[in-house]
Amino acid sequence: MTTSNVPMRRLTRREMLKLSGSLMASAALAACVPPPAPGPAAPPATPAVATVAPPPPAQGNVVVMHFRHELTEDHENQFEADNPGITIEFVQADATKFFAMYAAGNPPDLLRTQAPAIPQYLARHMLYDLTPYFETSEVLKLEDLAPANNYYRANSPLEIGQGPIYGMCKDWSPDHTLFIYKKAFEDAGVPIPSDTTPLTYQEIFELARKLAKFEGDRTLMFGYGYGDWWVDRIWMNMAAELGKSLYAEDFSKIILAGDEDIRAIAKWYFDLAKEKLVASPLNPSPSWNGEDFTKGTLAILQYGYWFSAMAESDITKGQVMMLPAPTWAGVRRNPTITATGMVMAAATKVPDAAWKVFEWYNGREPAIERAKSGWGVPALKSLYNLMPKETEYQQQVQRVLQGELALETPPIQFSPFLGETTVADTWAKYLPQALQDEITFDELLQNVENDVNQAIKEGIDRLL
Repeated sequence: MTTSNVPMRRLTRREMLKLSGSLMASAALAACVPPPAPGPAAPPATPAVATVAPPPPAQGNVVVMHFRHELTEDHENQFEADNPGITIEFVQADATKFFAMYAAGNPPDLLRTQAPAIPQYLARHMLYDLTPYFETSEVLKLEDLAPANNYYRANSPLEIGQGPIYGMCKDWSPDHTLFIYKKAFEDAGVPIPSDTTPLTYQEIFELARKLAKFEGDRTLMFGYGYGDWWVDRIWMNMAAELGKSLYAEDFSKIILAGDEDIRAIAKWYFDLAKEKLVASPLNPSPSWNGEDFTKGTLAILQYGYWFSAMAESDITKGQVMMLPAPTWAGVRRNPTITATGMVMAAATKVPDAAWKVFEWYNGREPAIERAKSGWGVPALKSLYNLMPKETEYQQQVQRVLQGELALETPPIQFSPFLGETTVADTWAKYLPQALQDEITFDELLQNVENDVNQAIKEGIDRLL
């Protein structure tokens, strides 16, 4: 299995005291029994054959916090019919509710999560080490795990990528690929880009200018779209091309305004919004950018392979093409920045039963269904061949996807001290003021940096 080639940060003793619980070990002494006194020889006895009773089947009620469209009632009924003695209790995924349940001492046994949450959960000792289960599973074999599952391996909250395994993806995507609406290019008289040579972000900006269409103050065609709720994750990948991070080495602070390279990355996104080439508070979308694309009002959209399953609509069918991830500094990278998956709560009272549900959901019928749907790359390499490739469009998507998978971009190290959306929410808080010239761009960056660093301090204090 491919592991991260990111240099692992070693924790200081102070950090280890904050982030790691001490492990207690005990040893048992074997009692010495004196040999029996010699006596008359006895005839050899027939050796007894030791019989070991098989372990009883796992039983219990397993509480699963998930999304109903991803874990359906039909799925539950199927599992319970095949696994008598184990029941599934479904709870709709909600981060606030999860923390409340955990604080009350009654967390869900299994939780739908994403990669950026893993360091925080580890720092709070909230995850069950599943390594022994994986090592003996006939369904989820360690050597069969796709590289994206390395987000769920860690030696510590600041050493993601290898070590014990605490969960796995349900599916995933290299998240920086592009989807283009070819008709928008043709209408604007712009040549269709190659699907073998990655664009640069600078080229995307120029394309967005040429492709955007306006009617007075009304936008008829957005030039470019992206997941702005992931903006900091995207910045992290772009910065990694330069060998940089948004954070100090120990993640004790974020560094935005004081680094010219990071400033330039953030400025690229700000300028797109300022010129109304992308949906923003200054130029809002009537829906979300995925729907903008399928309605034919968005020319270039940056999403992972998962979007290929919905990109073709009645309007866009036959006009969609997937392109490789663009580059910021000429270094090809395309990691998943979501790695949506499942973990088990450290406080579970039914780990064996929970593992049976985990193993089934991630390796049996539900996993096979997901692989065939095209809504993500399977988490198991043995299921890769199930991804759809019947149509010419699906075959084109697969050609590009295989090139992105070959990059095997290592995991990004996320902060253990911040919530998953803290940076993106803070950016969205101050962006409207900067777009309306109430504050400068540099004041925007400084405000984001100040607020996020305060959140980091509070996050560290919670762990003391």
